Amino acid sequence: TELRGRVKVVTNDRSVFTFAEINYDLRPNSELPAIAGEVGMAGVCLDSRHGYVFVTLAYRDTENILRNNIVRFETRPDTFSVVPSAQIDFTDLFLPYRSVESHQIGSCQVRNDQLHVSVADGRQVQESQRVGSLLGKVLRTTLDGKPVSTNPFCLDKNIGKARNFVWAMGLRNPFGLKLVGD
Repeated sequence: TELRGRVKVVTNDRSVFTFAEINYDLRPNSELPAIAGEVGMAGVCLDSRHGYVFVTLAYRDTENILRNNIVRFETRPDTFSVVPSAQIDFTDLFLPYRSVESHQIGSCQVRNDQLHVSVADGRQVQESQRVGSLLGKVLRTTLDGKPVSTNPFCLDKNIGKARNFVWAMGLRNPFGLKLVGD
C-alpha cells in the first residue's frame, strides 16, 4: 500500500500493477514529517479463501474531519488478481466518530471468516472505556461488515450499535495486531 491511496500488486515475475486507488481524500493538512502527515492508508489484510483484500484508512470528509474507514476489494478466490472485480466500503460504521492524526484506524487481520481491526482512541481517552464507542477498540466483524454474535458485548445484529462490534476495549493506540491460535 501507499500512504496516499494506491494498492499495488507484485506478481511472481516481479511485475508491478496498481491494483486499486482509494477514492477518498487522503491528503493531510501538512506533509510528513509533521504529525498531521500521519493519515492515509494504514493497513491491508488478505482473505485468500474468498479473494478479499481489506484496506484500513483515515480520510478527510467533505467538512475536513478525519474519519476512519475500511474498504473491501473482491478478486478471484484462492488466486487473487491484479484488478478488483468489486468494492464495498464500511464508511457508515465509522461516521459517528472523529479520528485524529496518529490515533486513527490501524492494522487488520482475517481469521476464521472474521475481520479484526484495531482502532485508536482518536485522542478521546474516555471513548476507549465506553463499550458504546468504536474508538480505542479491536473490532470484530463478519467479512461483510456485520457484527459477530459471539463478540463479548454483542446484544443483537444491529449495525448501528457500536458495542456489537467490540472484541477488545480500553486501548489507546493499538498499532499492531496479531491473532494466534484457533
